Amino acid sequence: MIRKWLVTIILVLVIALVAIYYALDPEDKELNQAERERLEGTYVKLSDGVTHYKLSGPADGKLVVLVHGGTVPLWTWDKQIEALIEAGYRVLSYDKFGRGYSDRPGVTYDQALYKKQLLELVNTLGLTQKFDLIGYSLGGATVTNFTAQNPDRVDKLVLISPMINNFKTPSIFKPPVVGELIARFIGIKIVVDRFVTLMEGHPDSVKYKNLFEEQTKYKGFQQSILSMLRNDAMLDYSKAYQVVGKQDREVMLIWGTGDTEISPAMIKDIRSFIPNIQFKPVEGVGHGIVFQKFETVNRLILDFLQ
Repeated sequence: MIRKWLVTIILVLVIALVAIYYALDPEDKELNQAERERLEGTYVKLSDGVTHYKLSGPADGKLVVLVHGGTVPLWTWDKQIEALIEAGYRVLSYDKFGRGYSDRPGVTYDQALYKKQLLELVNTLGLTQKFDLIGYSLGGATVTNFTAQNPDRVDKLVLISPMINNFKTPSIFKPPVVGELIARFIGIKIVVDRFVTLMEGHPDSVKYKNLFEEQTKYKGFQQSILSMLRNDAMLDYSKAYQVVGKQDREVMLIWGTGDTEISPAMIKDIRSFIPNIQFKPVEGVGHGIVFQKFETVNRLILDFLQ
């Protein structure tokens, strides 16, 4: 009798959890053609799905490609795009799959996906000229991977608080089912709260918080985050850094000395793998450096590229 009651209680709890899981689903929007027409913007179909991108600045300007991090979409670069265009550059930025207004395809979100998306994007847009490449956070690892495998496509390389190895990801999200439940109950709050700390002090922080939360409402966002955390997108990029370090290339590394996500040990590894890298530490700022110290970042980028 007791066993029967235990089984009944467990079944009731499971049903209740499933009901709560779907009841709390924030993803009530579809990224389809009609929605993109409402959102406006420019889009291109790649092999894994539609990519949202912005290509702006003078057509005859030197091309600079910007790659955002793990969770914040292409508007990461708004302040940098303004400065680059004003300096005469042509600028390409885009939403990685799973972010912003790009598709959330049901694929594995790993290093290979992000490299492939970038390569297909520049090829599909017919951008055959050599370009300068800038990456932030996870985007820094992506552009290092890309440059290691496509050395003839990249001129100068800028890494801003880039991932390399030993990045701490919450292990609670990794087990199947359990990870889904925890992500649904607290996961979105965690990524939003993290974003708020990155934007602290930015004049448009409220606007960007609304934009950040908007992307979480499109179907597939949660699963894309979980896939990214569960695969090699958040693991070791050391070999790519070593390859880039052997290339004949100018590379600059920008890092906030108060960064608690990209540690001094990681920065030490990057500098050892790329011996001739130009290292530019910025005092008084952490991982939100592109938002909180955008004027300093812009000056460093322009001085390096020019």
